[in-house]
Amino acid sequence: MRNFFLFLTLVAAPLSGQRPRARDIGLVVGSLPTGPLNAITDVAGVRVGQTTIARGDTINTGITAILPHGGNPFRDKVPAAIVVGTLSRNGLPP
Repeated sequence: MRNFFLFLTLVAAPLSGQRPRARDIGLVVGSLPTGPLNAITDVAGVRVGQTTIARGDTINTGITAILPHGGNPFRDKVPAAIVVGTLSRNGLPP
């Protein structure tokens, strides 16, 4: 029965114009429950900011900053990473 539900979810999503979320098709990441907004800002002390720059049809870029705690990020270090992504004009990876 679960496979049938998964099949219906995958088939119905393109018809409705929306992709299913991982959780909707039974894929759960991690062992902790989600917060009320199911967002990174549900974690106490985390602050998030972002900005996007769009100039004509050739420049479209942005940045997101995540401050993981209310302390001094230079003295109280936390693990971090950076991701740089590019898309071609048709929205697909080059």
